[in-house]
Amino acid sequence: MTQQSRSLDRIDAKIIKLLQRDGRISWSRLGRKVNLSASAAQRRVESLVARGVIHNFTINVNESALGNTVKAFVAVNVERKSTDEAEAFRRRVRVLPQVLACHMVSGSIDFILEIVAKDLNEFGRFIDSELLNLPAVKDASSSFVLQVVKSKEIVTDH
Repeated sequence: MTQQSRSLDRIDAKIIKLLQRDGRISWSRLGRKVNLSASAAQRRVESLVARGVIHNFTINVNESALGNTVKAFVAVNVERKSTDEAEAFRRRVRVLPQVLACHMVSGSIDFILEIVAKDLNEFGRFIDSELLNLPAVKDASSSFVLQVVKSKEIVTDH
């Protein structure tokens, strides 16, 4: 069995869960929590990275603490006549700082973008001057986040 085809075992699953909660956990603490030595825990994590199970280690930022009080999901439809224009749209969206995520989806919508802005005026300017001017964009429809009920990072009781 190759290392890449090896399935996840109970320890790998627990390591992933612990790293999702705290990506800065020390090797020794991680090892203690999964009943391994620090070096064995480190090797497990390195194996998960090498196998492509873990893509990267990152932080989750509280956007409102950075001054971004508006979050919206924007449904975007693009012209399908030119694959070059559609690819130009993808390239441009990847570098726009207001776009936290962009997903190509099935159905009547082509892409869903997660966008943040300091306020509604900035959001409107972004839509008018940036998003609607991107290559291939036909139209866009926004839905504003009123409350986060659950996300990977946040669970609220409200």
